[in-house]
Amino acid sequence: MANPDFKKIVIKNALLQWPRLDQTYRYDPSKGGSEPAPQNAQGANWSCGWLMTAEEARELWKELKEHYDECQKRSPNLKPFQTVHGHKKMEDGTVVFKAKKNGVNKSGTPNKAPEVLAGDLTVLTDRTIWTGSIGNVRVIAHPASNPSTGESGISLLLDTIQVIKAVYNGAQNDDDFAPVQMQTEKVEVEQSNDDPFGLPPVARSSLTSNSDAKGDIEDEIPF
Repeated sequence: MANPDFKKIVIKNALLQWPRLDQTYRYDPSKGGSEPAPQNAQGANWSCGWLMTAEEARELWKELKEHYDECQKRSPNLKPFQTVHGHKKMEDGTVVFKAKKNGVNKSGTPNKAPEVLAGDLTVLTDRTIWTGSIGNVRVIAHPASNPSTGESGISLLLDTIQVIKAVYNGAQNDDDFAPVQMQTEKVEVEQSNDDPFGLPPVARSSLTSNSDAKGDIEDEIPF
């Protein structure tokens, strides 16, 4: 029987951010960034983020919180929900979420790499895609606690990515760490008290690639 604490979530037509899928990487605190690492190295993982409008992010947040609350009913020892690990509000009114998969499991056995598929569902041979690629992302949501901050919430395990449009080095972005930005007019709306973002709604159709935009959150959640 499948563990009900692990829920599959699919994000369609996602604008990918800082995909690290060709091999495992790990966070180097002395450099403040990630570097390639052997799969069995401590902290090594595959990872990928994706960009969402504020409205899309609210819906995902709501779904993930509801899943956490259901898990808490089965496990009363879980602390109250606080956050979705690996997310960040961007200055332009968008939100980036991040999922990862560790190189090895808790017993030290190597994990299978996340599946990376082409649009026709064949295996994507070149996994070195960059920010700005578009794809369908399947993650596994499960309750977890951040050992550094103690915050309880939902972690997202990277499972499968179907790459609909691949961007490679030099194709569209000059900087591997330049997020896809949203160009849109701000809309003033009344925010509810339970809104985790406090951002105005924006149109999905206004997402554009902007290689001049700077920003890097890919290493803010190293656990």
